[in-house]
Amino acid sequence: MPVRKELVGARGWLERTTDSSNKKPSLDKKVPQPKKAGLLDSLKKIAKDMKVTRKLRDSEKEYRAARLTVSLDPREQSLLYCELEFILTTALEGYISSQFNAGRLDADKYKKIVDGWQQKGRPKVVGFRYDLETQLELVHLHSTDFRFYGRRAGLTVAVNGLLEMMKVNSRAMRIRTFCQPDTVVAKQLLDSQSLFNMLGCSEPQQIRLAEVIQFFKIILEREQHFRHPHEAHAASPARRDTGHWDESEEVIDGQGAKSHSEKYQSSGGDQHQEYGA
Repeated sequence: MPVRKELVGARGWLERTTDSSNKKPSLDKKVPQPKKAGLLDSLKKIAKDMKVTRKLRDSEKEYRAARLTVSLDPREQSLLYCELEFILTTALEGYISSQFNAGRLDADKYKKIVDGWQQKGRPKVVGFRYDLETQLELVHLHSTDFRFYGRRAGLTVAVNGLLEMMKVNSRAMRIRTFCQPDTVVAKQLLDSQSLFNMLGCSEPQQIRLAEVIQFFKIILEREQHFRHPHEAHAASPARRDTGHWDESEEVIDGQGAKSHSEKYQSSGGDQHQEYGA
């Protein structure tokens, strides 16, 4: 009897000899591993973190800068800086004149100042009545020739350092924005006081500078009273209503400034000396 052959079926000739459901994963194929971060990726991450940190720092600086206190209004700053600049230039003119009379002024160094002044097309001056920065430059050129007083006497580096700081202040004072923060005004007043001590200014000049300082302090107390009324000391209505330079209301008085100057000397400040050889 002939044998029948099945073409299709479980054992037919067309049967699939392999079943995809029974396939086992090949051991030869490797499972893909997560890619490790390279050096470039690490640097990018560090740079990104630094950028975020810097933005935070910049925002903090802007916030701190916005909190600077300005107690003096434009009119009060105008009065203060006008008087301060006049006092400084007058004191320096007197000091340079005294050093000239003592024979300490170098002709070549002085000629350098005069030539620079003329090259800028500026008018001639009487005596040594130059602007504040030029006067300071003239004293700076003679830092080893002129006589100085106080704790900086004989210390050329300390003398030059204070003169350089005062030149920076003079350039700032020359830009009349009338909105300087309290910290800037206070530093300029302290530097001016140190300059007067180093130049050996007379007592009347020290008193005039102390009056400007007292004017600044009274305005600070007035603003402190309005910001913190419970903590501030009681102030008179006349001083509370105005901060202008009015001697009739005793905003500034010479006797109070003089006592302030004496208090500064007794607290260990530099000795004040008269101009002279």
